[in-house]
Amino acid sequence: MIVSFQGSQLSPGQRRQLEFQRNTRAAFLNPVLAEQVAETMKAVEERKQQGLKAERVWFVDRQETGTLCVAEWMGF
Repeated sequence: MIVSFQGSQLSPGQRRQLEFQRNTRAAFLNPVLAEQVAETMKAVEERKQQGLKAERVWFVDRQETGTLCVAEWMGF
């Protein structure tokens, strides 16, 4: 996250808070998760460059209409 305060003045307390947030952000990021996200984004960009569509992760198993009957759901 990039913060720009062009043309505005920060109070000393606001400057301390901003600096604290910048310094602590890295401590809360899970390095394994950050690496996985980077790898995923790289793979997505490669697929875009090749003109391939994104993988389908979610799909419809079945589509039914009507009111659900608990007896039918239980197998009676």
